[in-house]
Amino acid sequence: MTNDDHESSLDDWVAFSADDDLHGGADGRTWRHPAVYLAIAIGVLVLIGLIVLRPTGEAREAAQASRSVIGLPTDFFDAEVTQVTESPCPFLPDEDCVTVVFTLEQGPDAGRAYTQVFTVGGTTPEFTEGTTAVLSYRRPNGRVVGVTSGPCEFDQQQTCLQVEVVATQGDVVGTTYVVEVAEGVGEYAPDQPVEITFDEDGVAIAVVPADISSQYQFADFERSNVLLVVFVIFAVAVIALGRWRGVAALAGLGATLIIVLVWLIPAILDGRNPVWVALIGASAVAYVALYVSHGFSLMTTVALLGTLAALALTTALSALSVWAARFTGLVSEESSLLTIFDGIDVAGLVLAGMVLGAAGALDDVTVTQSSAVWQLKRSNPDAGFGPLWRGGISIGQHHVGSTVNTLLLAYLGASLPLAVLFVLAQQSLGTIATSEVVAVEIVRTLVGSIGLVAAVPITTWLAARVASEGDSPTSAATSDSTG
Repeated sequence: MTNDDHESSLDDWVAFSADDDLHGGADGRTWRHPAVYLAIAIGVLVLIGLIVLRPTGEAREAAQASRSVIGLPTDFFDAEVTQVTESPCPFLPDEDCVTVVFTLEQGPDAGRAYTQVFTVGGTTPEFTEGTTAVLSYRRPNGRVVGVTSGPCEFDQQQTCLQVEVVATQGDVVGTTYVVEVAEGVGEYAPDQPVEITFDEDGVAIAVVPADISSQYQFADFERSNVLLVVFVIFAVAVIALGRWRGVAALAGLGATLIIVLVWLIPAILDGRNPVWVALIGASAVAYVALYVSHGFSLMTTVALLGTLAALALTTALSALSVWAARFTGLVSEESSLLTIFDGIDVAGLVLAGMVLGAAGALDDVTVTQSSAVWQLKRSNPDAGFGPLWRGGISIGQHHVGSTVNTLLLAYLGASLPLAVLFVLAQQSLGTIATSEVVAVEIVRTLVGSIGLVAAVPITTWLAARVASEGDSPTSAATSDSTG
């Protein structure tokens, strides 16, 4: 790239950062527009919402502490596949099994080997020596305090060990339990780490010595390198096409992820009202994504206001739909698992998912409509509200048709395996559509589409109104700013 190219890129960035409106911004008159004041006022409310609904982290810490108590992994560590052997299964001689030896590269047992046996076929992945896998790890949730011997409760003629253990994980830390173990089944000694199994009432029903075979389990393959390469290609493509705008778009993407992962999801985990969390979180994403990606301009502000209005409508419809359809949110193994943790509104997660799913498409629609009206005004500086409104709506009609279809395909693609299962089950269309797992996706698509449709006239009306007021005292002279 030559020096001229660098200067051109810098000029693009300066132009991008500066006001790009019909009404000019060098003298600050654009920033005194009522639309800007309204965006600032709503932004203050969103900021207050972010502070009031901020997550404390207590629920997340409690959930993490309870993971090992209920048998969930507490950590994940990389391990290298060092040996793969296929032979008849030791427990099913008529079936073939694959014995895989993993050498741990991380964690408290780094350097040690862990062996796991898999049946061939089905969902068993193909293992190759030298590849890196990810193993789940459960910390021992108990420690032996003492061991005594005596007659078993279930049979006085047999001898059992009365193993006294103390919980070392979860909200029962420090609680002591006595568990009966048949003599000869495992060896126990004071201070030995053990795995305690609890029933649904929180009663300790079993205890086994904690060793590498009970603490580790194959979880998945390590894919960070592949993901990094794909992301780098994506980033290069975005920057090559958009230059500084591409850089800003990536920054907006990163900020969106931070808001969702650091604020929105932890707030829901803390039991905050999911309606307000979804609305405030999506609004914060809109502010950051639009201004970072498209610059601080009146055109962007109009798109933002259109997005916020459509978001409010989408959130209200989502809340009403979740309530009216009596969605429980318990349509998957992951959702059912969340009920174990106190304070998590699983149905609220469905609502938040609907709002977030529509938020990204709303940004696209509102920016397109606002930009279209601005370009129509530049093409015809004498155009008033009527022509700008009609031209913008005409463009919006075409845009909505393709966007709604895109939204449907996105949701359908995410649940395609489920759709295949329903087809194989040969159930009636009515039965399939009214089942919660499918009905959620239908409502998600329809509610999101209603928000998109509403965003077009709202944004177009506001953009046409603002762009056509070139002679108003608050908007500055059009001819001086646009040439």
